[in-house]
Amino acid sequence: MSDRVMAHRRLIEPLARRIDTRKVLIVLSQSGFGMFEFLIALLIFSTGMMGLLSTQLAGKKAGYEASQRSVATALARDILERMRANADQIAAYQVTNAGDETRRLPVPTANCDTSACSAPQLAAFDVWQWESHLLGELEQYAGGYAGGLLAPRACVTANDGEVTVAISWLDAMSAGKAPVAICDIENGKALEAGEADSSMRRRHQLSLSTFIGRH
Repeated sequence: MSDRVMAHRRLIEPLARRIDTRKVLIVLSQSGFGMFEFLIALLIFSTGMMGLLSTQLAGKKAGYEASQRSVATALARDILERMRANADQIAAYQVTNAGDETRRLPVPTANCDTSACSAPQLAAFDVWQWESHLLGELEQYAGGYAGGLLAPRACVTANDGEVTVAISWLDAMSAGKAPVAICDIENGKALEAGEADSSMRRRHQLSLSTFIGRH
């Protein structure tokens, strides 16, 4: 090989090495830029999915709360109609803490669905059956109550024909057991034991009032 060719190769080789080094740097730079784009896209996707899940959860909660309020409204109207049909026994329908599973109302002596009852017996049966509806005992799933309201508390008051039914129930997102509740007889409301208790803010309440005259 001639000296001229050797000299030319010695001049070319450093230049070729610099060109190869630049190619490697460009490839590494492009790879790093692609990873950065991927991480940004992943962050945007994750944020969008979290927003979507939050929206679904809020929608389900709103739907459940609407369903619970509909049940409470139907129950309040139910006991009012029972009282209207047995108006002479309005006083017997008054109850202060219906729905407390630790202090259930006494089982009536007669089943008025299957046998004839006197007016006082009908009142006792109506109140007992109404509490069963509050707790959802007629609908069961997997060994538990599936209907009714969540941790319900209710009271019925009557004063000279003015009748008030108040029902409260626990928020769907509340954790733990329902706090103890008592009825405010004077105002016809289902309240927590101690209005200052923060658990009061975890309950929803419905109150219906009407006038029922004696027959």
